Amino acid sequence: MNPRYLGFGFLHFFFSFVGQTFFISLFVARMTERMAWADNTFAAIYSGVTLVSAFVLPVVGRQVDRFRVRYVSTTTAVCLIVGTLLLAFADQTIWLVAGLFIVRLGGQGVLPLIGSTTIGRYFDQRRGRALALSIIGISVAEVLLPPLATYLMVDYGFQPVWLMAGAAVLLVFVPAVWLLVRRHDDFQRADTVAEAQLRRDPGAEEVHSWTGAQVLRDRRFQLILPIVLFIPFVFTGLVFNQSVIAEQRGYTPATMAYGLSAYGLVRVIFLLFGGDVIDRVGPTRLLRFVLLPAVAGLLVLLIVEASWSVPVFFALMAVSGGMDSVNTPALWAERYGPRFLGSIKSTVRLFVVVASAAAPILFSYGLRWGVGAWLGLMVGYGVACVVLALLERRVQ
Repeated sequence: MNPRYLGFGFLHFFFSFVGQTFFISLFVARMTERMAWADNTFAAIYSGVTLVSAFVLPVVGRQVDRFRVRYVSTTTAVCLIVGTLLLAFADQTIWLVAGLFIVRLGGQGVLPLIGSTTIGRYFDQRRGRALALSIIGISVAEVLLPPLATYLMVDYGFQPVWLMAGAAVLLVFVPAVWLLVRRHDDFQRADTVAEAQLRRDPGAEEVHSWTGAQVLRDRRFQLILPIVLFIPFVFTGLVFNQSVIAEQRGYTPATMAYGLSAYGLVRVIFLLFGGDVIDRVGPTRLLRFVLLPAVAGLLVLLIVEASWSVPVFFALMAVSGGMDSVNTPALWAERYGPRFLGSIKSTVRLFVVVASAAAPILFSYGLRWGVGAWLGLMVGYGVACVVLALLERRVQ
């Protein structure tokens, strides 16, 4: 396995923190106070720019397939630096919205897209392990950066923290990209990756690469899509409405916090574990089993009202979440080839973001029927996904 390329993937996931919710959420109170907004204004703007960026992402995804990846990464980094400057100094709503849009598109969208696309298409051997070692970058950022940013904000305010984030992108990320990927590396472009794979194994047939339009028409993809949306939809909806669930069940805020901590720890473990499993059994076969722990967790939360069911649910959801984070990109690379992977993954990302944006609203209405009724419906959704995975294997 090439350590330079693994480092490239890791850095793209790590530096995506600039646009990730766990980082931006640290600034909500201070930025709301500075702009004199109502309490829910930031959330409305944030949801809006997230949805818009998701619809723009497929356009960027096509460029990941066309151009040298160093140039795409550098252009994205420059945009992120502009976004951090806007968020640091904006005193008008329009500029702050522009800054949020840039960091959400570039950080939450483009950088993980580049990382998973380039690693997924290049590593045709031990692909699962390579993806896991790259994706772990975002987990490292989740552990290290929130306490550091919070500490700096207490002493210096939120503006210097955004400036430091932009400086880190400029002084660490950009030079590292140009050092880790050399000018004439096959890793740089989708077409050269495909040619390099044929050179390594001249006797093998070239993997047919599907276009984004062909994938959308593929019956197998249509059956898989609800499976891919299950974790982001259910997890986002439940976490966003955790206070409603706690109130109906009589849980304390500490109980929900312990559950989220269990999720973070278990997800990291199974993120790494999942890479080796995928390399052994293959992403298509694992697809039939990846949601079973999550469905079991929902069943525990549905049947058991005691507080211990909360960390058990989150831990089981994390098993599926960690495995799925690696299995899904490996599945797209194995099934649809390397040449148009960026376009395919960005289109899937659009569906995921829309599902995640709809989840809080749908869950807030659904929970009015009662926690038990809504959880029962989600268990049914999970069982249906398992059935779809079994049916998908029969489709030619």
